[in-house]
Amino acid sequence: MTAGGDIHRALLEGVSDGVLAVGLDGEVRLANPALCRMFGLDPGAIVGRSFGEAFVALEGLDEFTDAVLDAVAERSSGRRQIVSVALGDDPRSLSVSTSYLTAERAGGAEPVAVIAVIADVTEVRELRETEARQARVIETQLDELREAYRDLETRNEAILAMRKRVRLARGVAVLFVAGLFLAIGGWYVRPLDLFSATVAPDAGAVAVDAGTLSTLTVEPQLLRSTLALRGLLAPGRVEEVVSPIESHVVEVHAGHGQRVAAGDVLVAFDTRQLAEEHRRAEIEYIKVRERLAVLEDWPNSAEMTHASHALRRARGALEDAERQLARVDFLLEQGIVSASEFEAAQRSHGDRQLDLEAAERELAAVAAKGGAEGRRLARLEVENARGQLRAAEAKLDQATVRAPIAGIVAVAGGDTPLARGRSVVQGELLLSIADLEGLAVVTDVGEVDVRKIETGQRARISGPGFPELEIGGTVARVSSRAAEGGGRGGPKFEVAVDLDRLDAAAWDLVRVGMSAHVEIVVHERPEALLVPIGAVERLGGAAWVRVVDPDTGAVEQRAVELGITTLDSVEVETGLAAGDEIVLPAGGGGAFGVPGLEAGASPFGVRAP
Repeated sequence: MTAGGDIHRALLEGVSDGVLAVGLDGEVRLANPALCRMFGLDPGAIVGRSFGEAFVALEGLDEFTDAVLDAVAERSSGRRQIVSVALGDDPRSLSVSTSYLTAERAGGAEPVAVIAVIADVTEVRELRETEARQARVIETQLDELREAYRDLETRNEAILAMRKRVRLARGVAVLFVAGLFLAIGGWYVRPLDLFSATVAPDAGAVAVDAGTLSTLTVEPQLLRSTLALRGLLAPGRVEEVVSPIESHVVEVHAGHGQRVAAGDVLVAFDTRQLAEEHRRAEIEYIKVRERLAVLEDWPNSAEMTHASHALRRARGALEDAERQLARVDFLLEQGIVSASEFEAAQRSHGDRQLDLEAAERELAAVAAKGGAEGRRLARLEVENARGQLRAAEAKLDQATVRAPIAGIVAVAGGDTPLARGRSVVQGELLLSIADLEGLAVVTDVGEVDVRKIETGQRARISGPGFPELEIGGTVARVSSRAAEGGGRGGPKFEVAVDLDRLDAAAWDLVRVGMSAHVEIVVHERPEALLVPIGAVERLGGAAWVRVVDPDTGAVEQRAVELGITTLDSVEVETGLAAGDEIVLPAGGGGAFGVPGLEAGASPFGVRAP
């Protein structure tokens, strides 16, 4: 074979694309290794056979064989097409480029064979299809964004129109309320009756026939103010269980909603890696402990013995060299030996002296290893190894997670639920256990009412799920920080009310997650002095009531300090005593008849008639 033929064959064997040559008689003339690997064929079984025997009989190559046979039939060069074939269970896309190999004849160049170059373009084709799909998806998303933007613009225009209507309605309402208050004010400031029994604060006592007035004797009575809220029943305490180690779960023994007792097995971890770490730690601990034992008895150690023996050998060798030098020196004086022998004896003596010095330094260095500093370092290594061994033992002990308390299991959510084979990291939340020995109602309250609630206040709990049951409770927690996302209703603060211990019958009725109504007693006074709202007058920033003198029957104005206001009464904290007789307004009216006003206040700051 010529050198040019070898080069051409090396080139064909080195290219990554398949090359196939088919003669016009249908015989396969050439098939490079890349082609055989592509179709899973043996090169020796293809070359020399007909194209039909080699390829047509194979399944899934119809488009490929048609492309080659068409090129043979049409005898045209420069043709390229993409065909789909099934190589086993894997569909592939091939680029087939065909051309003709010509030979010089008497009548000119004549085609003698078809050359086909086959390249696997499956990945390129899939990439282009993926790009096309992504382009279509992006175009669809852009259309959706444009449509959403148009909808948003339409809604904004509708909201602006609605805001204009609301402002108009609000202005009309303000004008109506202003007119109403002006009418009420005109009624209150009408000319006073000169014969009225009302006494100004600075007028002192006035003798009036009490029998002609409507009076009321003030008696102590229970005053209770409550705040009604709505919430959900929740466990009184939730214990979170986290992973003590980094490992893989091999068994989950407690499912969501399952009741467990304290000490029950919840999760078991894979211990193979932990056991291997424990073995390595134990081996290291044994090694450093043996090293410490050697250092504690260092003078009798193998290193010290070896260094001592080396020093003794060096001394012996030096003594032999000194005797040999003295003998050669004597023989030199007698003229028996030459000067060169004496010089060799001198060099040998010097070498032995250097060996002795090296042996002495080696013994000193070995002895220093067993010194106080070396023993201290060895003890520290033993302590470190012992700590690592204990940590490995602790990890093995923590491979089984047990329930810290009795309660109901709640498995932590997430993308990967707690299951066999799942990997966990140290400190990861595995599950939580709700302690059902005590229940609580968790609710929230607005910023206006939160200052009325304090821990320790009593409450009554009821609910639609247990209508025949009323449970007592105590405020256990009032949040000092508003919850995130208060919404349009303003900031909300979380309040937890612990329920009193329930009996077996009550446990059969209540369930965690039920809705509950909570009535918290925010103020309670068993012997409060209450007077009708209309009996209180406001003058000069102070509150007054008319009191009948029991001895003279005269009516006097008495300043009082007010407390909580109810729907029809107001609490008097100072200024009155039990048994005092107060004068009621004619017709039972008064400034407090206007809804929403503070006890004893007139709408326009003047006293009521």
